Amino acid sequence: MTLGGVEMKAEKTRFYVERGSFGIQAMTILMALSVIFRIIGCWGLWNDRNYALFQIALPILSAILLILCIQILGKYALWLSFIPVLFGAIFFIIKSLGFDNRLHTILCILLYMAVIVLYFCTVFGILRTKWILVLLFGLPFLYHVFIEDLNALRDTANPVSFAAGMQEMGVLCIILGLFFLSLSMKKSEIEQSAVLPKMRTPKVLPNQKQKTEESENQEQNAQAEEKASEIETEPGQESSLGENTEENQRSSNESK
Repeated sequence: MTLGGVEMKAEKTRFYVERGSFGIQAMTILMALSVIFRIIGCWGLWNDRNYALFQIALPILSAILLILCIQILGKYALWLSFIPVLFGAIFFIIKSLGFDNRLHTILCILLYMAVIVLYFCTVFGILRTKWILVLLFGLPFLYHVFIEDLNALRDTANPVSFAAGMQEMGVLCIILGLFFLSLSMKKSEIEQSAVLPKMRTPKVLPNQKQKTEESENQEQNAQAEEKASEIETEPGQESSLGENTEENQRSSNESK
């Protein structure tokens, strides 16, 4: 973008997190708890290879990677956290395929796809606000707690098993951890710099250089010749003066 003949660099937004902040500490604890709840809730279910890979190993790997990315590189390269968030979204998409309600499955898949796109756009600076992510994680958490979980607890005909309860606790920890992560994001100061137009250096043609050098040489030669001629004329003037003095002396003697 140019403004008044001055080229302006495009503004770029970068988000980062402080490792010692309350939100990041809460996120770390919640992600670690999600791993524990997942292991307890899925204990003894790893005989099925696909279930063990996509419903046990994948969410555990995602939570651990997210903790490491945030704690080590959250201040300098927050965009790397997109990788564990992507793994977590894949886990939730696969998990939603087992829902009985088809509409619920479609809505959940759309939600998880939105998480992938919006988180990517935020950590890579395309979106310049974090509040979209805050709402994206905060509203589903409230829906899980006050609608799904409360209805499940009230259903006395089909009580929630211990394993299912542990798995749901792990899901809630993941969603709440991402909520605190989004809330803890800080925007770095936008640096705006101007680039002045480059000035062209004056170019001297070769002929002009030669002419200037020749004129300088001619002036120097002329000055040298003038000095030499002055030096040559000085002894001649002295001899003529001597002859004139001698003639004057002779004429004076003759008159005497």
